Amino acid sequence: MITISVDDKIAAARMIADMMKKLDPDGVHKEEKDPERALEMIEELHPDIVWLDIEMSVMNGLELAAQIKKRSPFTNIVFVTGHPEYAMDGFSLHASGFVLKPVTEAKLLNEIVNLRRPVFFNRKAAVRVQCFGSFEVFDREDKPLHFSRKMSKEAFAYLVHKRGAGVSVAELCNVLWEDRLAEAGLKSQCRVLLRSLKMDLKKAGAENVLIKEWNAWSINAAAVNCDYYSFLQGDSYAVNSFRGEYMSQYSWAEMGIGSIIRQSGEYFSLPGKWSDGNDNQ
Repeated sequence: MITISVDDKIAAARMIADMMKKLDPDGVHKEEKDPERALEMIEELHPDIVWLDIEMSVMNGLELAAQIKKRSPFTNIVFVTGHPEYAMDGFSLHASGFVLKPVTEAKLLNEIVNLRRPVFFNRKAAVRVQCFGSFEVFDREDKPLHFSRKMSKEAFAYLVHKRGAGVSVAELCNVLWEDRLAEAGLKSQCRVLLRSLKMDLKKAGAENVLIKEWNAWSINAAAVNCDYYSFLQGDSYAVNSFRGEYMSQYSWAEMGIGSIIRQSGEYFSLPGKWSDGNDNQ
């Protein structure tokens, strides 16, 4: 992820950047005290998040936020202040969040988990996939991906669930039509769904996500930015975003919830992890 902390007190901006480097060591995290230079940096990098102090002397954070929205409309703006009375002004600009000083890693992490526009962790990914809660798919501009057939979306959900493992048409039929045998006619219908899915992904510039092999379909997991995959890798943001629901609109997904909950419990019980957010205080 890319973040920029803006504060006319450079030490305060650097403190947030340093916290982010601990939370996200593979990301790019910068600090800036001059609003004009910050705008140039934002226009060049289009960061995922700008941590923006409100009380600045040259240009206050509210004025700067309005400029950021024009130059980088998909950037999350999170205001940082010691004055909660600014909250209404901040949210009138459709900010993604609000951090009250003193800033802690726990507060930053809480905002990241609840962003208005969830972060694209892997910027090279063709699509962002949300498995926690209801299953949803978003394109590079973080807009919901259009599926021309409802069951094509469910087929894609199952392929995501399998994490790159090959799935035969017969297996997919058994998942999508639980009460019917996978006879020839049903397999033919399933292939139509898969072709439709392939076209939907191609229209979104994500044709590299779907893989067709001799007798199986799968997804290219490296081309998908997925909260479930990040969770399995122990990513702190993904672990904190799990609220006990996984692809909630699909009955077959219930079989995965138990293992996710168990693994979530293991993460939170490990010393130094994210259970209480106070490890570095």
